[in-house]
Amino acid sequence: MREVFQLSAAAAPPSHAAVLKSQDIPKDAELPERISLLVERARELYASLAEPRCMYAEIGRGEFGELYRGEGENEEDTPLDRIFPRADRLALFAATMGEAVSRKISELFTQNDPALAFMLDAIASERAELAAELVGRHYLDRLVCEGSALSPTHVLAYSPGYCGWHITGQRKLFDYLQPDQIGITLNESCLMQPLKSVSGVLVAGAAAIHDFEDSFEFCAECGTHGCRDRIAAILGGS
Repeated sequence: MREVFQLSAAAAPPSHAAVLKSQDIPKDAELPERISLLVERARELYASLAEPRCMYAEIGRGEFGELYRGEGENEEDTPLDRIFPRADRLALFAATMGEAVSRKISELFTQNDPALAFMLDAIASERAELAAELVGRHYLDRLVCEGSALSPTHVLAYSPGYCGWHITGQRKLFDYLQPDQIGITLNESCLMQPLKSVSGVLVAGAAAIHDFEDSFEFCAECGTHGCRDRIAAILGGS
């Protein structure tokens, strides 16, 4: 199964409150008018420039295991090492907010407008994270429609550069997926272009397979431990 499609839900900017939250500004904080105007200007820019697209392609467990080993740079033990062998289905994915948004952010920095650049960057980053979730939902819907998803099934995304999966894993992922179809390329440093893009693997299976303790050595270097919220969300709904 391979599919390329638009992500219309990611084309709309997040709410004013969500933008402030992404900047660690409390929702009840009293803000100068210039900050509120800055948020709205960034939201308008994003809405006018974003062209979110995504794709995914299924991959078997054995084939993914070979791909996941990558160039041998992964941590010795990772959550995904334990998760993917228990998955019902797997699919590689990529999504991008489009070149125009990334280009505008760079232009704003060049034009000495860092405040607006940072705000637009935060919005595009939040939408890119949302895109991974939306692609997962779309993939799950397809599995349910074709009757191949056991109930209850949950889909979570895992990406190179996180949780012990070395960033060089992008190379084999890109070789298999070919996301240049939606305008995403990879540079020599394994950085995606456009910058506001995301890629990884969608893991479909029972909620329990995604449950792991954040006690790996590399977890100490994580600034968010966002896995806790993701796991809690699906365990609560399982």
